[in-house]
Amino acid sequence: MLCALILCVILTAGLWPFCAPKNGVEWLKEENGLRFGHNGIVASAHSFRSATPAGACSVEIWLEPGRVDGSGTILAFDSFPDPKYPFALRQLDDSLAVQRPIVDAQGKVFRGWLKTGSIFEQGKRVVLTITGGQQKTSVYVNGVPTNVSSGFGLVNGDLTGQLVLASSTIGDSWTGQISGLAIYDFALTAPQVETHYEHWTQGQRPIIHGERAPIALYLFDERTGSTVSERMGSGNDLVIPTRYYTLHPTFLSPPWDPFRSRWDGWMSWSYWSDVCINIGGFIPLGFFFTAYFSRVRIISRPRILTVVLGLAISLVIEISQHFLPTRDSNMTDVITNTLGTLIGAALYRPAYIRKLIKAS
Repeated sequence: MLCALILCVILTAGLWPFCAPKNGVEWLKEENGLRFGHNGIVASAHSFRSATPAGACSVEIWLEPGRVDGSGTILAFDSFPDPKYPFALRQLDDSLAVQRPIVDAQGKVFRGWLKTGSIFEQGKRVVLTITGGQQKTSVYVNGVPTNVSSGFGLVNGDLTGQLVLASSTIGDSWTGQISGLAIYDFALTAPQVETHYEHWTQGQRPIIHGERAPIALYLFDERTGSTVSERMGSGNDLVIPTRYYTLHPTFLSPPWDPFRSRWDGWMSWSYWSDVCINIGGFIPLGFFFTAYFSRVRIISRPRILTVVLGLAISLVIEISQHFLPTRDSNMTDVITNTLGTLIGAALYRPAYIRKLIKAS
């Protein structure tokens, strides 16, 4: 009975909620915009493409974070072949991080970051404008230049592929409100950015008569339905699915992946807490299944069988997690679960247990 109970607890912990949850997206009631709750996603119907991938570009987004003590991906494009390295705008507490993949001279891929602090305030909307070219990227907050980097390039090729809002390409949920979005295939000037900020906040659209138009504009003024219409005629609307999903779900990602990045990988508290939980969660399985198999005389090597069982159960869970958008399928969990099973099996010593029983 204990073995059956332990197995049920492990399967529930590993596979809950057993299916894709309802998409946490809803229209604002009294104004334009979408509210994104936990596990919310909106994605473009088609991929964005560019005839000048090395050209300058700009992004404007009008938003309000749900909280300023959390993190998540506000916007992402899956332009890069590896979905783990998308172009993304990420909230890190009250800061904004512009992220893009960079390939060094040795062909190694890493995340390039441009971080701008003290941007977000609780309960306040903000218009963010990011403009860039091959050698320079500028971040504007409410029309005011806030951060300029001469070593961090941003080009049209970064803003291609499928667009995702409130989640990254492999899942990184963001909560808050988005009320407007515009994408340009040229770099806005400082006066344009300032004027656009006024137009966004007063007229809820940045279009200026006689100015070069954006390649995509979303006003979020439908207030109902399952699509956000693209207003420049491209037909690349944003789709609001019924169920939450991940654009590129991971499948048994290798254990060295977390060591490619420091602060969102092996240097993060969440990584090591997951390691400890995965080891500790399988120690009871190793202990009690070894005890059970030891009482079955036809099994000559109960510890080996228990470790193989722990490995098999963990592998089944991780393969199944590929189909669950709120879970991550990776080999690190298989290794740590198997290690926990091995520790539990090693702790089982019938002679010591009999002594403890007699002593009590």
